[in-house]
Amino acid sequence: MLQKSSFDWGYRTVPQKQACLGLDDQVSIWPMGKILGGTAMLNNMIYVRGHPDDFARWFRDTCNYDYSIDILPYFEKLENNGTNKHKGSVPISDLPYKSNVSDYFLQAGICLGFGISDGVNAEPGFSSPKITIQKGQRWTPYHQLAKNRKRNLAIVTNAFVEKVLLRDNFEAYGVKYTHMEEPIFAKAKKGVILSAGVIGTPKILMLSGIGPKQHLEKMKIKPKLDLPVGDNLQDHVTTGLDLLTFDYSPNIGIRQMLSPWSMLNYFLRSRGPWTTVGCESIGFFNTAKEIVPELQFMIFPLGVTIDDGYYLSSLTGIGERLWKKYFAKIDKPSFTILPIVLHPKSRGTVRLKNNNPRTPPLINPNYLSDSYDIDILIQGIEMIKEFINTPPMHRLGVKLNPIKFPGCEKFEFDTRPYWECYVRHFTLTAYHPIGTCKMGEVVETDFKVKGTRKLYVVDGSILPDLPSGNPNGAIMMMAERAAEIIKHHCWKTQRKCCAAEVFQKECQC
Repeated sequence: MLQKSSFDWGYRTVPQKQACLGLDDQVSIWPMGKILGGTAMLNNMIYVRGHPDDFARWFRDTCNYDYSIDILPYFEKLENNGTNKHKGSVPISDLPYKSNVSDYFLQAGICLGFGISDGVNAEPGFSSPKITIQKGQRWTPYHQLAKNRKRNLAIVTNAFVEKVLLRDNFEAYGVKYTHMEEPIFAKAKKGVILSAGVIGTPKILMLSGIGPKQHLEKMKIKPKLDLPVGDNLQDHVTTGLDLLTFDYSPNIGIRQMLSPWSMLNYFLRSRGPWTTVGCESIGFFNTAKEIVPELQFMIFPLGVTIDDGYYLSSLTGIGERLWKKYFAKIDKPSFTILPIVLHPKSRGTVRLKNNNPRTPPLINPNYLSDSYDIDILIQGIEMIKEFINTPPMHRLGVKLNPIKFPGCEKFEFDTRPYWECYVRHFTLTAYHPIGTCKMGEVVETDFKVKGTRKLYVVDGSILPDLPSGNPNGAIMMMAERAAEIIKHHCWKTQRKCCAAEVFQKECQC
């Protein structure tokens, strides 16, 4: 509910040529947290590690050294699931609240022959998601920072970083930022770490003269290092809001949210509807002869029509015309299964619009530019049709929403041409962008920006490819690795170490 508020950067993509055709201005709305805790204050809080082969591919493709790397210890180091084995800083918990239809989703998965997975690893099957909630309240990495706040930590809010300060030998010695409209220079001795996110970090680097040479020259910025900053933009693309309807009304909605009982239950017991994360089941599937899952389901027992178009529709770019022609005509309770393309082939860019730091950058995810992404989405819709054709879903009276999507009226409903038109018109972000400062091309495996000294990037922008699942956990895992590597690199040995060997406390590269 903080999206589109003063705590959101309020990013929007450029108009998409092959996707988002039914959304306002053909753009996708990308919320990002402008608040302590970052986008973790706006997300669904779902914690998934991903698949082991995701990370094996990352480091095999990005490190010049021949080694295999085990990232499991880093996940285990950060996780706290209430057991003696995992006592990290990140609380990993079960859903504190589920609707009265939640178990039907898992039963439907069993009817299709899928097992119940552990909810943490991206294994084929269905599960209730694990989430980063502590005592009914949202948890972000900032909560841990504040809990263990040290005397040498200074937190400055209302600060806007404009660029990194670099010496002639490309050594980072600080940043320039404005605070209350006053320019300030923060000096650094040991290093500068950028964690401004998938959009903010490439923007700052390019404003600092690090990025594609021709683009920087066009923006009238003196190029210092020619690197593919802003390339390789990827996002989990999805579709399908309110694609399904119930004959049965679940016990979650506006009435439950506005109930005084719900408020008291939350503040007195940290329980009840106010602790819901919306998504009550997840599933992972291999659609071909692949080890790594290609498709994910996120199942919500509600749809965007839950508030009659008052607020939620605007968060996804649903305009008044689309609302009236499609969503307002849905006369039954709706719910949503989002089919998510886990490893999309489409690639986009982040570019500067001009050299003014205050100008939002140009974000082009280039959605559905590769036909593979369309194929996986349509396979996901076909799986949804199988899913709702199970006894548990029959008991709830679940059906496909028969209303044709505006712009696709000329196609016969429930045919391949119709669904391709549907996904091109109703293309949605799963809010999982990564990759704009790709490890191996922009940053080294020790998180240092190539060609620089003492300048590091630690956020989702460094991920070479999307993990199998919500990237929340993978980004925190990489941050855990980065903390260890940067300390080892900058404070101890002062020697360049292969990232894989730091965990073994040896440096032989």
